Amino acid sequence: MPVVKHFGSLAWHNPNAVQLFVMDQEESFFRVWMIRNSALRQYAPSSPDEEDEEFWATAGS
Repeated sequence: MPVVKHFGSLAWHNPNAVQLFVMDQEESFFRVWMIRNSALRQYAPSSPDEEDEEFWATAGS
């Protein structure tokens, strides 16, 4: 993703404090990108199972 690559290439004053939330057009969830140890990392599931009843039952708690 060009946006994620650009986000990771910027010279942040405090890179551990920035987060990027990305939602693709056909998805109903965000992916969270953060910079840790000078590397861009994704901290959200790459594709959560939206049909998982247990997930939705506990999502609001």
